[in-house]
Amino acid sequence: MGRWRPLPQDVRPEVRRLVERLRLLKDRSGLSYTALAAKTPYSASSWQRYLSAVTLPPWEAVEALAKLSGTERRLLVRLSVQWESANEAWEEANRRRARTKPVPTAPAAPAAPGVAATSAGAAATGVSGGAGPNTAAVPGWRAPGGPGARSVAVRAARWSVALASLVLLACVPDASGRGIGRPAWPFPLPSEAAGPAADEVRPRCRGEACEGRDPVRAGCQADGRVVGRYDIRNHRIEVYRSIRCAAVWGAVTPANDVKGISLSAPGAGQLWEDSQDGRTAMAPAPENLGSNVQVCAVIADRHSCVDAGKRAWTD
Repeated sequence: MGRWRPLPQDVRPEVRRLVERLRLLKDRSGLSYTALAAKTPYSASSWQRYLSAVTLPPWEAVEALAKLSGTERRLLVRLSVQWESANEAWEEANRRRARTKPVPTAPAAPAAPGVAATSAGAAATGVSGGAGPNTAAVPGWRAPGGPGARSVAVRAARWSVALASLVLLACVPDASGRGIGRPAWPFPLPSEAAGPAADEVRPRCRGEACEGRDPVRAGCQADGRVVGRYDIRNHRIEVYRSIRCAAVWGAVTPANDVKGISLSAPGAGQLWEDSQDGRTAMAPAPENLGSNVQVCAVIADRHSCVDAGKRAWTD
């Protein structure tokens, strides 16, 4: 670690811990940046950015470095949780920068020739812009409300419409389904205030009565909270729990490229679902969650899982 350049002071603590861990793994592997590039799908310059906290490495890069350094499987699970924490901190920092970024304003509309002449004439003769005894002598002066004033009003209105159009355009999704200027996947979760309040939705089941039922149709999603999360291959696997329904379920977003989703919970066994809705049916929530509740998904022929204790792994 002595030869490593210090990380920037503004690096989030979660990101700093991850990068320092990755530096230790690289030292243990004994590989140079060029050797890492030869053994992984990532270039030497990419590894330099990852290990300098310029860019957050994808989980696949972290996993590759860990395996090259001989990391045990149980430690790999801990590393995945550490990466997940750093990933969330990185996204939050990006969202804050997006919120504080100044909004560009439209340039001022050029003054009409008559108005410019009025200002020049007023400066030369000491006459104000309003009508007065000597205003008729000012070259090019036009009375307020005349053609010159109307021209300025029309141009100002056109600029307002143009600016409003730019604002609306920023909200329109492009061909990839992402809005211009929006952060890349994974998207931030909607706030808890979005949609109807949990108190306004009456759950239709509780505990064992919820087993095998859809959380949305049963009204359990209203107070559903994420108790486990794992980001893998541009997908997000999550474990949900509803206190009012005393039930748990799993979800994967987006649902495309997902061949199957499963939920494992005591007493309910393993429930497999296709990826049509991107979520599983519910199971009664056990008294203790943690590793007792697991959600798995088959994505691109890889089996990835996360439990309610926020431990994640990929086979």
